[in-house]
Amino acid sequence: MRLNAYATLLLLTYLLPLQVFAQQETQSNNVARIDLGVKFLSEKEHTKSIDELIAAKEIAIRNEWYTQAFNATLNIGTNYYLLLDYGEAFKYYLQAYEIAIEHLGERQQMAVYNNIGVLYIEEKEPVKSEESFLKAYEIAKRLDNKKQIGTYGINLALVLNKMGKLDLAEQYIEEAFPLLKETPNVLLLANIAKAENLLLRGKYSQAETLALEILPRINNLHLSNEQITVNDKITILLILTEIYENQNQLETAKQYALRARSVPENIEGRIKIYDRLAIIYGKINDFKKAMAYKDSVIIATDTLHTIKNSALFKSEKLKFQIQNYQHEISESKKTLQQEKQFFYTLIIGLIILMGFLVWIYKNNSLKHKQRKRIVELELAKEKSDHLLMEEQHREKEALVLLEKERLKNELELKNRELTSRAMYLASKNELIEEVIQSLSQNTQIPTNSSLKSQINDLKKHLKKDTQWDSFFMHFEELNQGFLDRLRAEHPQLTPNDVRFLTFIYMNLSYKEIASLLNITPQSCRKRKERISKKMNVPENHTLHSYLSTI
Repeated sequence: MRLNAYATLLLLTYLLPLQVFAQQETQSNNVARIDLGVKFLSEKEHTKSIDELIAAKEIAIRNEWYTQAFNATLNIGTNYYLLLDYGEAFKYYLQAYEIAIEHLGERQQMAVYNNIGVLYIEEKEPVKSEESFLKAYEIAKRLDNKKQIGTYGINLALVLNKMGKLDLAEQYIEEAFPLLKETPNVLLLANIAKAENLLLRGKYSQAETLALEILPRINNLHLSNEQITVNDKITILLILTEIYENQNQLETAKQYALRARSVPENIEGRIKIYDRLAIIYGKINDFKKAMAYKDSVIIATDTLHTIKNSALFKSEKLKFQIQNYQHEISESKKTLQQEKQFFYTLIIGLIILMGFLVWIYKNNSLKHKQRKRIVELELAKEKSDHLLMEEQHREKEALVLLEKERLKNELELKNRELTSRAMYLASKNELIEEVIQSLSQNTQIPTNSSLKSQINDLKKHLKKDTQWDSFFMHFEELNQGFLDRLRAEHPQLTPNDVRFLTFIYMNLSYKEIASLLNITPQSCRKRKERISKKMNVPENHTLHSYLSTI
C-alpha cells in the first residue's frame, strides 16, 4: 500500500494555518507568501509554489524568522516529493531538520522525521522508515500531542503491515482510533490501515466489509478540502482486488483493478495496478493481456526511475544520516552531562543526607544519654528519698517504741506507786487489826465503855477506808478505760471481783493481794480460779495475760 498519499495529508495539516503573529509588516507579508505557496502546492501548481516558498525562505533566513524558514523549507521538500524528485525532497527536508535542531524544537523535528519516513517507504527501505516514524511517534508522546500520536501511530502501522509485523501494527491502529475522532480524514486512513491488516491476516470477510464501507467515503471527499489524494482511492481498490483474488473471485477482482486503472494517472499507482492486472489475467489464462500489463509494469518502472533523482536522494540521505547521527551524539552528550550533574547532585544530596542522619543520630544518642542520666538521677533520688523515708520511718518507729517504753515505764512506775500505796494500806490495816486484837485481849475492855467505843471506831475505819476509793481512782487515771472495758465485756463481775482483778492486772503476788484484801494466800488462789472460770478465760492463757488484751 502506498504512503505518499498521506505524506501530503500530514504536511498540509501540519502547516495550515501558520501560527505566526507578525510583529512587522514585512514579516506579515512573508507569512502571506508562505500561505500562497502552500495554496499552490494543494492545487498541484508546483512551479509557482516552489517560487513563492524559496523567496519566503530567503527572506525568513535573512531576518532570522526561523519558524517561517522552517515552514517554507519543509513545503519546498513536499513539492519535490509530489514531483517524485526524492533527492531534492530529501535535501530540503534535511535543511528543515537543521533549522529545527539549531533554532526550534522537537515539534518541528517531529514533522521532519515523519516526512523522511515517507521518503524511505518510497525507496523501499521499511526498516529506516519504521525508525523515522517511531522517532516522530515518541516525540509526539513526550509532547502529549494526541492527534499526532494517532497520526504517527497509523504511519507506523502501515509500515509494519508491509514488514509483516501484523500484531504490533494492530496495536498502533487500536491506539490511534480514539485519538482521531476529530480528524475524519486521518481516521479514514486508519480504517484503510486496518483493512490492509485484516487482508494480510487472511480475514477476508472482515477486510471486505470494511473496505466496501470506506470506498464511497473516498469518492465523496473533495481533494483540496479533505486532503485525500488519488492514491488513497487506488489503495482501497487494490485491497478489494486482493481480497477477491485470494477468494478466487477473479472476475470481481479484475473489475476492481480496472476501476483503479481508471483513476487519474499516477505513475507509482499505475505500476501496482498493472502488476495486479498482469497476475489476474495470468490466472484467468488471458496470457496476452497478462504479458501486455507486464510490459506496462516494466515501462512504468523505467519511467519512474528516470524521473527519480536517485543519486541525489542517496547523497542527501547520507547527509541526513550523518546529521542525525551528529544530533544524536550531541543529545547524548547533553544527556550524559545532565546525568553527570544529576549524579553529582545525588552524591551531594546523599552526603548532606548522611551528614544530617549522622547529626540526628548523634543528637538522638546525646539526648538518649541525657535521658538515661536523668532517669538514673531520678532513680537515685527516688532511692535516696525512699531510704530517707525508711530512715525517718525507723526513727519514728524508734521514737514510738521509746515513747511506748517511756509510757510503759511511767505506767509501771505509777502502778508501783499504787502498789506501794496499796501495800501501805494493807500494812495499815494489819496494824489496826493487831491493835484491835491486842486491845480485845485486855480484860478491862468489857467494863470500860470508852475503850470499847474506841475499838468499834477502829473496826469501822478498817471496813470503810476511803483511801481505797482514792486508790482505784488513781488506777483508772493510769489505765484509762480498763475498768470500763472489763465491766463491759464481763458484766457478771462483782465489785470485789473487779478489785481482785485490778491487783492481778498490776501483777501482784498472791501474798501481796492477800495482804491487801485481808485474806489468806490460799483463799486468793481459789478466788483467782473461780473468777477465771466465771470469765471463761481460755486454758492456754493466764488470767494476767488475758487481762492485758482487754
